Amino acid sequence: MRARVVALGGFDGIHTGHLAVARAAVSLDAQASVACFEPLPRQVLSPGGAPMRLTTPFERVEALGASGVGSVIVLPFDEETRLAEPRDFLHRLRGLCGFEQLVVGYDFHLGRGRSGSVMLLEEWCAETGVGLLVVPEVACGGAAVKSGRIRELLRSSALPEAAALLGRRYSATGAVARGKGLGRELGFPTLNVCVPEPKLLPGPGSYAAFVAVEAGRGRPAAVFVPERPGLVEAHVPGWSGDAYARMARVEFVEFLRPAEPGLDNVLLKRKIEGDVERAMEVAQE
Repeated sequence: MRARVVALGGFDGIHTGHLAVARAAVSLDAQASVACFEPLPRQVLSPGGAPMRLTTPFERVEALGASGVGSVIVLPFDEETRLAEPRDFLHRLRGLCGFEQLVVGYDFHLGRGRSGSVMLLEEWCAETGVGLLVVPEVACGGAAVKSGRIRELLRSSALPEAAALLGRRYSATGAVARGKGLGRELGFPTLNVCVPEPKLLPGPGSYAAFVAVEAGRGRPAAVFVPERPGLVEAHVPGWSGDAYARMARVEFVEFLRPAEPGLDNVLLKRKIEGDVERAMEVAQE
């Protein structure tokens, strides 16, 4: 993929800071590209210790595409990339993309051991005649927008605060699988959305949400995030049809209540009724 202007970065969360970099590139060239790595460098550099992802590979490309860029270039983060010195990495990247202008964030690092700083990038661009635009920090709530902040907010189920940093509601996309039918027995059939396990979900509990099956419109729903990783159970009032093996997108709107294990069926049904009622109210707000 050849591109005159390339925005380069980690782009995990696709938050307002990342969007500022992408949109700065588009302001220079409507056909600007975003280049990112897959897997995320931290997944390779810290196997087992990397933070949970805010976007799956599919979600990341989708969110970057929605930012208005002309294309998304996904580069493999392999052993050669991991060991490359910063200048060697930049020469290799330019050979792949053919860029004339780079756009990066203020805290950008590259190359072996993240040894390449923005200062080194400025020097390399001056030597090679490549234009460079460094996008300043984007702040929210008095602090820089960072993926780590968003992870902390999601773990504490602070959805409006996370949405402010993301510039959109936090969402999760996965395939619908067959469950045990417990929700149906209680009168609340669910779509069991299986999310790739490296994807971070909000803390266990009940949420008001919108759920869209494939290209369908989002419908108000009461969803439950269990302790089990990689699963969202969504009750969508009025939904009918066979969703098994289809992709569903869950947009989390409001935290309703924490998980309460050990409830009998009568009390659990009453709790779910309250969740559904509140979820419908949230959809109207």
